[in-house]
Order: sequence, then C-alpha cells, then structure tokens
Amino acid sequence: MQGLLSQMLHAALHLIDTNKLPVVNLCNGVLSPFVVLSFFTTSCGNEFHNIITCLDINSMDFVDSGCAMRRRVTRQNAKLGGASRKSDHVIWEIEVPKDLVGRLIGKQGRFMNSLRQASGAKIYVSTLPYFRDSQVCHIEGSSQQVEKVLSLIGKKFKELCLTNIYGLPPPTPLTLHSLLMTAWLFLPDGVTVEVVVAHQVDAGHMFLQQHTHPTFRVLRSLDQQMYACYSEPEIPTLPTPVEVGIICAAPGPDGAWLRAQVISYFEESNEVELRYVDYGGYDKVKTDTLRQIRSDFLSLPFQGAEVLLDNVVPLPDEDHFSSEADAAVSEMTRGAALVAQVTSYGNATGLPLIQLWNLTGDEVVSVNRALVERGFAQWLGY
Repeated sequence: MQGLLSQMLHAALHLIDTNKLPVVNLCNGVLSPFVVLSFFTTSCGNEFHNIITCLDINSMDFVDSGCAMRRRVTRQNAKLGGASRKSDHVIWEIEVPKDLVGRLIGKQGRFMNSLRQASGAKIYVSTLPYFRDSQVCHIEGSSQQVEKVLSLIGKKFKELCLTNIYGLPPPTPLTLHSLLMTAWLFLPDGVTVEVVVAHQVDAGHMFLQQHTHPTFRVLRSLDQQMYACYSEPEIPTLPTPVEVGIICAAPGPDGAWLRAQVISYFEESNEVELRYVDYGGYDKVKTDTLRQIRSDFLSLPFQGAEVLLDNVVPLPDEDHFSSEADAAVSEMTRGAALVAQVTSYGNATGLPLIQLWNLTGDEVVSVNRALVERGFAQWLGY
C-alpha cells in the first residue's frame, strides 16, 4: 500500500509540475494521501492504471459506464464524428431549458427510452444541473449513434440548440463549485446495483449510496479531513448574497462537517436551503453557519443519489405518503442488503425512478410492491 501511494503521489506531483493539475491550497499546507487517493479513484478499476502510465497526454476523460459517472479534468469540445484515438466514441451534451425537459424525457420516460432503442446510444438528462435555468442532456456512443439521437431530437424540438457544450468553458457567472456539480455518482440505467439508504425523505423519496463503489471507501477519509480542517477557527464564511447551486461545508451531527449544495437563498432571513450531497436530505440553516469549501474536498464524486420509487404513489385522495407508509419503508430498508435498478425518470422532477429490493434472508422482497400490498400506497401502472 505504501508503494502504491508513493506511485500515486509521484504521478500527482508530476501533473502539478507540468501544469496539468491545479495546485491546491490545503489548510495545513500538506498534500495528504486523501487528496491523491480521491483523485485517482474517481473512476472504476481500469482507469487507475491509465492515469499512472499515460502522464504525457494533454487531456484525460474518466467515463465509468457501469456507474454512469464522469469526472472531467481537461477536455476539448468533442465534435461529431471526431472519435477518440482509441475508438469511435463520442460524448455530446446539449443544454435543455427546464420548460422542455419534461417533453424531452417523455411521459414515464417514453421518449428517452425510444431514443435509446432507436440509436443504441447511452442518453440521460442530468438531474443535478450546473446551469441555473436548464439541464444537460448527455449522449454517449459511436458517431453514428449520437448523430441518430441528435436527428430525432432535432425533429421534435426544432427550437432546441443542439450545439455540443461538453468540455466548453463555463459562462463567466458560473463558479468553480457550481461547475463541479457534474462530479456526481449516478445510478446506472437498467442495471441492478447494491445500495444502502443514506436518507429517507418519505416513503417514495430517498437518497441512496453505492457502498460497493470504489470511491465510497474514500468518503470516511474525506469526513475526517473536513472535521480536522473546519474545527480550526477563522475558516471563511460564504460571501453574500449566496449563489444558488454552489457547494459549501455545512455543520452536521456530532461536530461533523458535510458537503452540501445551496438550493435556495432567503436574503431577508439570511438563510439557505441545503441539499446534503453525500448523505442526503434537505435542511434550512443560517448562512453564517456555512463555510467555503476547500477545492480538494470537491475531488471525490458526490455519493448521495436522489431517487423516487417507481410505480408507487400515495393513496387516493392523499397528496403525500402517510407516516405509516414512511415507517414501513424505513423498516424494510434500515440496515438491510438492498439492490436498486433505474427503470425510468420522473417526468416532472427528472429524478431517477427505481425498483428497490430487500435481499435480507432467503427471500427477495420488492419494496415497491410490498408498500402497495400492505395498503400504504397504490400501484401506478404504465
């Protein structure tokens, strides 16, 4: 392990020396093993070796098809038909105004599914945009597959600009912290993955963590690093007015400090609404309790995936799930071995819709169906 860390540290310092990595100012002035380890573990398995052995490349792209997660270091704008040197692989991203996102996804995800089936490309709409008034449609595949998707989208949305924004510099009002919203660990489409429930909003709304993903093991080290840093006095507070969408450090339980995203800013009361990006959940706190986050604390992909249970809605004449329904889901998921699969995306929210199964014991129990069978929800068929 010592030798591996030494190799990784040497590689990171080489990149810094050749201006391929930004120099990070640390609270204690030391480049910690966490910084190096988190940088080199932002993609699964195979990319690890490539980072160490290909230090002379001008740009690196970390694409994890199994985790639907991408970390971009530097990359020129991909051009349609401009395949990578290794294979005909194109990444194309288009900016979609929020009032068109629902139509692009389609009812119960039908239009998005039809694009996948017709083209064979990987396509999804980012549920955590780094543009305030729009979201990003990510398309990935061969040049022919991407061209097919763009053609179908162009026919339906003649007013939509199909310019590739992947790798473009952000608009000037965009802060570094907002840009790094792209570094989120998404659940993969149509693949069952092992998960744990990090936070339950209600019976049909929760945050999941992929605890078997290679980056998850670095989270505890990050927690320790943030605790040590923000326990020191005179760490800068957030400048006001607070920008919606930025990532900050927020106080958590038992003296912990957690990464959080500002969702709303209330100037009159000097408060913000936060979404905790690793452990899930929302909260409304005073602005002066928050701290600016160190750049190296953003290198680990955000671990909390916000999801909704598919096919499950509150009982008739109810606009929310009952406390009994909330308790039933908590009972089925707390401390349990779970697997989840993304089956669609919410038409209104853009959030992934999932099927969730409990694997504890000899039985495989569908949490979605069990909630309905126990009389706490109704089944919504497509």
